[in-house]
Amino acid sequence: MKTLLVYYSRTGNTRMIANTISESIKCDIEEIVEKDKRKGIIGYIKSGYQASRGKVDHIEDSKYELSGYDLLIIGTPVWAGKMSVPVRTYLKKNMNKIPLLACFCTCGGSGIEKTIENIGSYVNTTPLASFGVKSSDIKDGTYNNMIEKFALEVI
Repeated sequence: MKTLLVYYSRTGNTRMIANTISESIKCDIEEIVEKDKRKGIIGYIKSGYQASRGKVDHIEDSKYELSGYDLLIIGTPVWAGKMSVPVRTYLKKNMNKIPLLACFCTCGGSGIEKTIENIGSYVNTTPLASFGVKSSDIKDGTYNNMIEKFALEVI
């Protein structure tokens, strides 16, 4: 199955998980790049506010054509219990091209299940596989087991 992993990362946690998944299942990977930046406390507040309102923003064009893939894995941080604005923007731009879908999210505390539900309902499909990683999972290394299980579900 030809797979594309697309993710957005504000702090680097989602990037790390995305790279580990990509290496594990040997798929193409692309980071969503925003035209506006979200650094610092103002970026944090803006991000949560926009996510809670279901906003979209400006992202750079994708380097991969989604219609050439059998599976899209989407990765996002949790913002106010929802997917990040850049991920919502990517999904909106590619709504009619999304093949099978799997997803993962990263968060500092809670909101994993709600965010996965948010992604599925936004694209009107149930993800083939999904998981979430908390900051504590990254610190203690338990995320590796989650990635192994996820990889087996999507291969």
